[in-house]
Amino acid sequence: MSNLYTRQAAAFRNEMRQSCAALVGIVQGILSDGELQDREIHFLQSWLRGAENVSLTWPGSVIYAQVNDVLADGVITAEERDHLTDTLLKLVGGTLEELAESQHVTGLALDNVAEIEVQERLFCFTGDFVFGPRSTCEQFVIRRGGLTSASVTKKLHYLVVGGLGSDEWKHGSFGTKIEKAMELRQSGLPIKIVHEDTWASSLRPAG
Repeated sequence: MSNLYTRQAAAFRNEMRQSCAALVGIVQGILSDGELQDREIHFLQSWLRGAENVSLTWPGSVIYAQVNDVLADGVITAEERDHLTDTLLKLVGGTLEELAESQHVTGLALDNVAEIEVQERLFCFTGDFVFGPRSTCEQFVIRRGGLTSASVTKKLHYLVVGGLGSDEWKHGSFGTKIEKAMELRQSGLPIKIVHEDTWASSLRPAG
């Protein structure tokens, strides 16, 4: 029986790899002319909707969520198109092996925070975000009574790490903001380093 399970697991992994390879091929084909057309965004949504095993796993889950967000109101703005293009380039701009190596910041101890306070708290953002461009993330904080900083200082409450990572992280470096926050934490300052998902889930509608 164990051999059967082993074969089934191997078959599933092979199927997933082929499906992810298909996604990479589709996206790279879409981006090959340097332009992301409306019909191509709609096609990508349709393909991912029909490929549930891909749309529920990384990086398909990130792409599917952002495509759905872009198409939600029926209008594709220039900023949405540019951000989606940038996301696709970052996530599937290389080989499957390169993608596997770059999807997470290895060794980074993110804080497990039950709830993030926004009112009168100072936030800094690093990396690239599924939520939207960094300026959009900052505006969400400001509209909810929080403050933002372009750099890590002793007054900082939260450093938010983008779910799309950073080019620095792909080469084994945490990036200067994360390293500075870790240094300040070691000196006793209560700075929290949180993942984008944790931060985004804490946002309440602006009053």
